[in-house]
Amino acid sequence: MILSYFLSSVKKNIGKTILLVCSIAIYFSLLLVTLTISQNLEQIATLPFKAIGVDTVVQKTGKIPEQMVGAIYPHSNGPIYQNEVERLSKLDFVQKADTGLYFWYFDNDYFKDVFGVQTKGGLFTNVLKANVIEGNPNLDGNNILINKDFAQKNSLQVGGNIKLGQNEYKISGVLNSNLTGNIIPADIYTNYASALKIAQGSEEMKKLFPDQDKNFVNVVLLKTKPQWKGNIPKTITNLNKDYLVFSEKTFSQTLTDQIKLLSSFGKTALLILGIALTIAYGLIIVFIMKTREKEVAILRMLGWKISDLRKQFLAENFVLTILALLFGNLLAFVEILILSRQKVSMEIPWELSAKPHFLPTENNINRVISSTIPVTYNWYLALLCSFSFIAILFITDFLIFQRIKTIKPFRFRK
Repeated sequence: MILSYFLSSVKKNIGKTILLVCSIAIYFSLLLVTLTISQNLEQIATLPFKAIGVDTVVQKTGKIPEQMVGAIYPHSNGPIYQNEVERLSKLDFVQKADTGLYFWYFDNDYFKDVFGVQTKGGLFTNVLKANVIEGNPNLDGNNILINKDFAQKNSLQVGGNIKLGQNEYKISGVLNSNLTGNIIPADIYTNYASALKIAQGSEEMKKLFPDQDKNFVNVVLLKTKPQWKGNIPKTITNLNKDYLVFSEKTFSQTLTDQIKLLSSFGKTALLILGIALTIAYGLIIVFIMKTREKEVAILRMLGWKISDLRKQFLAENFVLTILALLFGNLLAFVEILILSRQKVSMEIPWELSAKPHFLPTENNINRVISSTIPVTYNWYLALLCSFSFIAILFITDFLIFQRIKTIKPFRFRK
């Protein structure tokens, strides 16, 4: 490439050159930001589940009891029996499964919500052990754990007792409040056997679910294989249409609505803008070529070959593309830095954070999780996008510069 010739051409078309470089840079930065956010969307959407170390929670549509007396399953919950649990835990994408039995308890003392957990090999047991702030995590026999807010509200402490119907339970430890981020926000944790005994004794639940004598749960926690790329909610609901599935997809749409670039409209607009930019790029190059036809003719008369001219113009546009991409990467870096300080909010579905809506003091919990967007400038992605842009624009240039051969020197002879 003859540099002086290139610089004189740029000076002659300075406005169009700046427009060309800036257009490519702005579009490139928008595309890179969109891809960066898309890569991290799944990570953001799984944040609500991080506290309990799972990716998916499965429940089952239940029924509303006639009276709120004794043990009552939240209105969205119905029993999930052992054969169903086995089918769920054997799905291809499941790495590990855990179960629990969650219910509300109404008596003459005060409202209680209880979560019965598996004490051996359970995912949830580790969460409880990590959150004990007083006492110990022993759930054997009639031992229970309670959260700090519940303990303070009802003047309870380690070594004290709580009655659930005819049974009395001993408080072995106190836990951090809101240890699950309001996903299954229980006040009392007991072992599964104790919870099942209480639930099976509920007269109201016996009326609704005749198979109360069988072993059952109403919460299934699944830790999934990260490499599995299928549709988890659809796979689960194919087993039973009554299943309620909560996974990162539950929160993905909420996030997409907040981040406009990732919405359907945003992606469509970005695609249309990309097509328009490619067309505009081609038209600008054609226009610049048109203004340089006399130069091309003179150069050909001086002995330049078609291949020499093509190399000159391809090299010139390559330099402009590199400048545009350097500027675009700088813009993307700044945009991602700004984005990394922004917050997105996700509201936990009522089914997961179920509290009786008719008890305002109990239902007054924060169901919104806010988090900064965990995005960083990805050098590998930036390089991949840059090379892709270079390839696309090079092909466009190559096709346009084919018309050099149509410029005939004799047309410019006097």
